[in-house]
Amino acid sequence: MLNSGDLLLVEIFFLLLPGILILAAFLLIAYFYVRRFNRVVRRYKIHKLEEVENERKRIANDLHDFVASKLLKIKSELHDSLDNAREPLVHNHIAQGISDLNRFHDDLRYLVEYIYPKELMSGNVKEGFLRLAAEMSTSATEIIMDIEFENQHAQQSMHQLYRLMQEKISNIAAHVKPPKIFISLFENTDDNEVLLSISYPIEHTGKNGTLKSGREGRGISTIRERLNLLKARVQTEYADGFYKENITFPIQQNK
Repeated sequence: MLNSGDLLLVEIFFLLLPGILILAAFLLIAYFYVRRFNRVVRRYKIHKLEEVENERKRIANDLHDFVASKLLKIKSELHDSLDNAREPLVHNHIAQGISDLNRFHDDLRYLVEYIYPKELMSGNVKEGFLRLAAEMSTSATEIIMDIEFENQHAQQSMHQLYRLMQEKISNIAAHVKPPKIFISLFENTDDNEVLLSISYPIEHTGKNGTLKSGREGRGISTIRERLNLLKARVQTEYADGFYKENITFPIQQNK
């Protein structure tokens, strides 16, 4: 037999049960709505970055097709003037102008490839990353790249990875200035993942092997955004004078 106290507890329980069920249903619905919202936000960010990549491609093509053709025309006219120049001083000025234009044309070619490398258009991942390492190497910092890719991966993921590496190399070269940056990029087919490893010698680190840094700049924010879109996991370590960062993420293959 239930005493009066037990009956009171039972009554309280049944009184509270509808409220508990409503609260649980509300939390469940809120959970699914939050997940859906996060997916929508992620798709939006990916879409905006794809628009940026398309705009970069358009700018690079315009520079290549329009500006480069105009430069060729100007150089051709200057060469004609050079052949007809009789005054030595005029001849020298025209020759110097042609030389300056040639250097500017070379810089323009480099700029076009930096804005949107032709390897991103053709899907030649390995050559694109190797050329990125070669072109971003300087007299102060050498980029050493080791890459092993056997499969064709989704273009959108490759664009994110390429831009991520551009930002990483630029930040390290500008703020740390190590003599060498070692980069390895290879597939782990067993786990269907890609591992990007970046390491370089450094003397001063912060806590847990992370680099000391001041105010966060635009480059760091861009790197974090691309890591999120790649669904990457990041591990860092500092040992034997080397700072190492391992970035692991899944990559979808082209269908």
